[in-house]
Amino acid sequence: MNTTEKITDKPRTLSELANYYTVSLKTMKKWLSCQTLSDIKFIKGNYYSINDVKKIVNHLGE
Repeated sequence: MNTTEKITDKPRTLSELANYYTVSLKTMKKWLSCQTLSDIKFIKGNYYSINDVKKIVNHLGE
């Protein structure tokens, strides 16, 4: 990821989010299974939409 590019600039995969937060995929899945983020789903191609990524970042912090 470029230094000028924000995590919320484009749709992201689960592994990109896990790398951003420096956690394993298992931990990231567990974090995303919380009640607050339960409405977030993968979009086509196993990506999270930009709006979903923003919700995740708002909940987990930058």
